[in-house]
Amino acid sequence: MANIEDLEQLFQLQNETLATEFKSWLDLDAPAGRAPLAKAAIALANHGGGAILIGMREVSNAPIGSYPRPAQINRYTADAVNAAVNRYADPHIHCELVHLNHPISGNEHAVVVVPGGQIVPVMAAKGTDGEILAQKVYIRKPGPKSEEPFTAEEWRTLLDRCVRANRDSLLEAIRGIVQGHSLDSIAQAQIDELLKFTEVSRDRWNERLEPLPKDDPARFPLGHYEQSFQVLNVSPAQDLRSLLGHLRKASEVRLTGWGPFVVLDRRPIGPVPVGDAIEAWVGDPREEHRDGRHCDFWRVRPDGFLYEIRSYDEDFTEKAEPGTAVDLTIPIWRVGETLLYVARLAKLFGEDPEISVRVQYDGLKGRRMSALFDWRYLSYDRECFVGTVKMQGQARASVIEDNLAEVLFPLLKPLYDAFDFAPLSLGMVSEEIAKFRNNRY
Repeated sequence: MANIEDLEQLFQLQNETLATEFKSWLDLDAPAGRAPLAKAAIALANHGGGAILIGMREVSNAPIGSYPRPAQINRYTADAVNAAVNRYADPHIHCELVHLNHPISGNEHAVVVVPGGQIVPVMAAKGTDGEILAQKVYIRKPGPKSEEPFTAEEWRTLLDRCVRANRDSLLEAIRGIVQGHSLDSIAQAQIDELLKFTEVSRDRWNERLEPLPKDDPARFPLGHYEQSFQVLNVSPAQDLRSLLGHLRKASEVRLTGWGPFVVLDRRPIGPVPVGDAIEAWVGDPREEHRDGRHCDFWRVRPDGFLYEIRSYDEDFTEKAEPGTAVDLTIPIWRVGETLLYVARLAKLFGEDPEISVRVQYDGLKGRRMSALFDWRYLSYDRECFVGTVKMQGQARASVIEDNLAEVLFPLLKPLYDAFDFAPLSLGMVSEEIAKFRNNRY
C-alpha cells in the first residue's frame, strides 16, 4: 500500500517530475478520458513507477492548481482506474488508487500509484484518436513528458531497467536457498577519513543553523540520523558541474516519495557550489512552505564523499507522539534506499568501486520501536536506553545492488539490538526491500 504521508507531499510540488504527472479530471467512462490516463500509466510503469495526481489541472496544459471534481464525473474506484489503464496496457498494470484532500483548497483528489518492476516493456495494445497509438511503448522524458523512446540510449535505459527487475526477482528467490554475508569491516584509516569528512559536513550544517531560533524545526530538536559514504579508489569528478550531473543521473531511479540527496531545482533549496563541494539545504528559512520533516541537508565532494542528515519520519505522523517512536521497518527503507542511490552514483565514478558506509542515529534515548506503518507484529514495544547508535561497513557497488539484504542486515543490527533486541531477520529485511524496489510505497 502506498505511504499516505509520502503521497501528500506531492501536493507541494511546483512542477511535474519524471515520476509524477498532473492530470485534469478525466471521464473514465469515455475513451477520451481513459486514453490519457493509460498513456501516463504506461510511461510511468516503464520509468520504474510513479504517481498520477488527478484534478491538479483544469484543462490539459493549464497551470498546476487544485480543481474540484466536476459533478458529471463519478468518484473514481480502483476497479474503474485499472479497467481504464488495462484496456490499453500490455502486459496489464495493477495500480493503486488513493483519495486525498488538498491541504489548502480542501478539494478531494485521486492519486493513481503506478508500480514499477516490469520485467518487459509495457506497450499500448490499442490506440484512440491519436492520444495513444497501438503497438507503441511510452517512457518518461525530461520536460517532463510521456513519449516513445527514439534514441539508442532511451531504449537501453528501458531494457536495462527490465533486465534488472527480472534479475532482482531471481535474486530474491535465490536468497531463500542461499544466504550470503556481504558486508565487510572498514579499515581504521578509512574510518578516520570518513569520520573527518562527516565532522566537517556536520559543522557546515551547524553553520547554516546558527541564525535560526533554538526551537526551529530545521534543527531537528527531537533527533535525526546522518549517513556518510566514501567511494573508494576512483578518479574524482571533473568538476562540480560534472558532479551535479552524476547526482541527477543517480536520482533518476525513485523508490519512495522523498528520496535521499534530493535535488530540487529552485532557490533557495537547490544544490549550490560551496568551496570544494556541492551543498543543498531544504530547511533554508527562505523556503516558504518548509516543515520539520523535510529539512534535509546534504553535502557531496567530487572525490566521492557524501553526507546527508535527515529527521525521523516517525516524528511527523499521527500514529505516535513526536520524539517517542521509531518504526520497525522505516530504517530498512531509508538506509536501504540510500545505499542503492550511492551504489548507482559510485558506478558513475568507476566500474564497480568499493563504498565505505557510516550511519549514525541520534536522539534515541527513551524512544520505543513499534510497528507503526506496517502489518508486522511486535509482541511489545522495545525501548532504547542510549542516545546514539553508530553503524559502519563496506561493500562493493554491485554487491549492494545484487545482495542488498545481506549488506543491510548486519549494518542495521546494532540499531535493532539497542531497542531491547528488537526482531530483525534477513528474511524481514529482504521482504521490505522487495516492497520498496517494486514501488509499493
